[in-house]
Amino acid sequence: MLIEAGLLGSGTNIVASAAAGVAVAFAVSRAPWRAWLADGERQWLWFGSMGLLLVVWSMKAGITPGLSVRFLLVTALTLMHGWHLAVVAGGLVLAAMSYLGLASWYSFGPNLLCMVVVPALFGAWLHEQVHARLPLNYFVYFFVTAFLGAALAFNLAGLVRFALIAASGTLATTRVGAEYFAILPLMSFGEAVANGTIIGMAVVYRPQWVMSFDDRLYLARRTGGE
Repeated sequence: MLIEAGLLGSGTNIVASAAAGVAVAFAVSRAPWRAWLADGERQWLWFGSMGLLLVVWSMKAGITPGLSVRFLLVTALTLMHGWHLAVVAGGLVLAAMSYLGLASWYSFGPNLLCMVVVPALFGAWLHEQVHARLPLNYFVYFFVTAFLGAALAFNLAGLVRFALIAASGTLATTRVGAEYFAILPLMSFGEAVANGTIIGMAVVYRPQWVMSFDDRLYLARRTGGE
């Protein structure tokens, strides 16, 4: 859901960019770089995740101004690497897209806020809430945290994008309206399936790849705490 050039006023752009910049600065300063540097497998996984993200985000979606919608996969990125590294990875991918001419440098800050920061922070917050309030169960983790969480994060990112365009007063020049809100829930189901599939396969075959999943904790409950 890239924001095309010319859809945001300078004031809205500055505010959104400042918010995204604060989030990135905090993520860079608090990311577990020491543990990351000590684990070669996790480094390759992180770079591989960015490669997949670049491919998915590069897919053209939307033909008219304001109606650009695409899968994010940020929920899976957050659950696998933590929100700090997810935000850094998303920022690097968006910068690469802007360099290649696939995204607008002018809208870099707002795009970073909508496509990365908002879904990453929401995914991390939801995981904490589910972990604290619901049974520690693999199916709860998969269906609530990964599947439902991805759908909610996608819709929230879309609503923030809509709010930024509305605040700029450019809604009249776009098709962000009834059509956008009809597509958003449909796309969010696909987003949920994509993120759920990635997390489900990783948990089954490579649980060590998913930072938010502790197989000793979740699977022990299913076997009677052994």
